[in-house]
Amino acid sequence: MEGVLGFNPIRIDKGIEDCIVVGSDGQTVKINHEGDINGTVMCPFPGVASCGVVTSDSWIGSWVDRNLRKAYMGAFPLGGEWDSTGLESDNLNNADSDQSIGKSATWTRELQSEPVAMCSVEENIVFACLGSGIYMIDRNASEIWRSPYPRWRELEDLVGLDSIVSIVRREDEVYVFSSSGGYSAISIVTGHEMDNGILQNLPEKIHDVRFDQDSGWIIMLNGKKLAILDDLVSKPVIFKVPGPVMDAFPHGGGWMWTGWRHDGFLSNDKLSIFQRSEVGVSLLGDKVLTNSGSWSRLFGDGTLPDEK
Repeated sequence: MEGVLGFNPIRIDKGIEDCIVVGSDGQTVKINHEGDINGTVMCPFPGVASCGVVTSDSWIGSWVDRNLRKAYMGAFPLGGEWDSTGLESDNLNNADSDQSIGKSATWTRELQSEPVAMCSVEENIVFACLGSGIYMIDRNASEIWRSPYPRWRELEDLVGLDSIVSIVRREDEVYVFSSSGGYSAISIVTGHEMDNGILQNLPEKIHDVRFDQDSGWIIMLNGKKLAILDDLVSKPVIFKVPGPVMDAFPHGGGWMWTGWRHDGFLSNDKLSIFQRSEVGVSLLGDKVLTNSGSWSRLFGDGTLPDEK
């Protein structure tokens, strides 16, 4: 599929039917799972949305005003166009940030600290705020529960350097991961911590995590390696890759992914790497969204290695 978004994307927030492409300068545009654009490019925040999830009828995103040291979250309906803020980051000191993001939002909230990770649980949203806690809210932003920010005794010396980077839902729990390998399992019903530990023998910092019942865990690292685990207490299997993996999807008990100038496929412990000229930002089926805003085929020709 050919096409250009007209801006540089950094991720796709994926829903069951609709997805939101998020750009490096705060742009957003709605697409379907075929990658077809549905609407116009909009800028609901004065800058890039740090986190975001898609529910059945809304995109919930967050934005951090680093000049004023404030953080915000807002819900924007998928069924309509959103007013763009039209604000430049250099002018935010004299702007009412809360008002600037509230024009098209169903609701907005000012947060006490920066949101660093987010996931959806049915129509509810679970998110982590740096240093303050883990929260579940409903579609109207009413709090369901809050849980203390996870602590790991072995990582206490890294508190100023460590941050939550990913939240993954698995059955009746959400798993919260930190960049230094800490994880915490939290009940989605009560918000109570059910388990706490540290992933062992990781050679690099974590930047994202995925889970699939058949494929297990894939730990995406910041450098030229990735880790695969059957469970969180087992020794990880480490694979070398050309650069960071940016997005991954389970396939046939293994994983396929895109990332820094390459696509990859792992099946039965066999690793296949396909070079690409650009950075793969995110996957939609067999399509890759690149950092230039263009679409290309996964693995170059859309053919899985075991189908050649």
